[in-house]
Amino acid sequence: MCSQKKKNMKTRVSLIAIALLFSFPLPFISTSIAEEQISFLGRAFLITTSQSINDTVLHIINSSDKPQTFRGNLYNQDGDQLGPTDVILNPDPIISQARMKLTAQDLEILFSTAPWLGPAMLEVKASENFKLMSKLKSPSGLVSNTNCVREQVVQNIEPFNSDTLTYIRFINIGTEDITNIRGTMRNSEGSLIGSSDILLVDRLRPKQGVWLSGQKLLNRFGSAWGSVASLSLVESPDNLRLLNLNFVNGETFFNFSCFENQEEARIFLFTNSESNNTTEAHLINTGNNSLTFTANLYNSSGLQLGETDTRISNTDVSPGARLIINAKTLESAFDTLPWNGPALLEITSQGMFDLLTRLESPSGLISNTNCVRKNAVHNIEGFNSSTLTYIRLINVGSEEITGIRGTLHDKDGSILGTSETLLKEKLKAKEQVWISNRQLERIFEVSWIDEASLVVIADNNSDLRLLNLNFENSETFFNFSCYQSAAEIN
Repeated sequence: MCSQKKKNMKTRVSLIAIALLFSFPLPFISTSIAEEQISFLGRAFLITTSQSINDTVLHIINSSDKPQTFRGNLYNQDGDQLGPTDVILNPDPIISQARMKLTAQDLEILFSTAPWLGPAMLEVKASENFKLMSKLKSPSGLVSNTNCVREQVVQNIEPFNSDTLTYIRFINIGTEDITNIRGTMRNSEGSLIGSSDILLVDRLRPKQGVWLSGQKLLNRFGSAWGSVASLSLVESPDNLRLLNLNFVNGETFFNFSCFENQEEARIFLFTNSESNNTTEAHLINTGNNSLTFTANLYNSSGLQLGETDTRISNTDVSPGARLIINAKTLESAFDTLPWNGPALLEITSQGMFDLLTRLESPSGLISNTNCVRKNAVHNIEGFNSSTLTYIRLINVGSEEITGIRGTLHDKDGSILGTSETLLKEKLKAKEQVWISNRQLERIFEVSWIDEASLVVIADNNSDLRLLNLNFENSETFFNFSCYQSAAEIN
């Protein structure tokens, strides 16, 4: 009984904390909108206020080849618009590859609004393409990446009795109500948790966002779960987005909204059994029939380990269930010794599946690392930061990639060093290499302040993937490969 009271008290404190974490500025006169075609729209889904103990810094990156002016609309957690419509965010156009940073204080001034309660959503418009990356500094001082969302399903809901708390945010990005949002939960074995088609949210107003914690999910489904669980929606309205966050040790947020599926079909960073970092990969059957999984394993040099198309499970994986594997699993299945550096695992199956990776760092914190980019990464820390950045160049193809070159841009869009500087003469098939921010300083013979972007080209780059990791305090990895790209407005 005492233990249950403590758990209930912890839950109440945690729910109060989440409200306060994301919870009188000078007036600002909105600038009139220039006559310009607005063609692209992007969103920052989780903007904290100046009163929050979590600090959001939004990076708006002009990825087009033209100078741009950005306009924004700000909405509180209830979907109410804050301030004027289509506020100009930058009085002076931002050149190609430059970025502007916005804090809560900036937005409170720009939109002439008092600090809002709960996280806000910012919609950004422009005439050309752009990217939106959010960096959330938690009370621990660690900085995580929070501007990545899903549709229809989330795959990382911690066990109900875990010290790590899970929060799912339901966000209506549209202009009409979304009603009767129902879902089904399954544990790691694929078994139903409680009943199917449970009412999750009765009504979600336009632009509104609501949290469902693990405790609220327990209340709705009426049954506990002892393993990492999935939540899938019965129907997935076009304008509904899901944000899947873990809150660890009451002080650090990790985003688990990003993962790959059968189209990419790879685990990009698989540590070995002797590493200080431990990879736990989840292969989740999202189809309606049982699946078998076979795989091919490649070390960092691109050398294949073990037999081709090795089966990595002795049993079929039922619908909704997940196969959880680690380095020991692979070393046994492929009959191989621990490999040097992280490995690449390619997976095949006869149906649909998702691939989620949980990387436990030396700090004991678990982050999400199975999300990659093509062509560019936007979070390379400067010399004024103690955080190390690692970019992994990965050749997922069966042919050599040659002439891998990069152009480095500072926060103002200026080219650092020489454009199209050679990064790597070639990458063999399946080869993967690290380049750190300190190595980039030597390659480009220049240092920079704050975050930089790296645009990568190659003679045949369709098979080139980029992984953008930060290594905080020499003990915790954070993945910054995931961010929002503006979508063209129909």
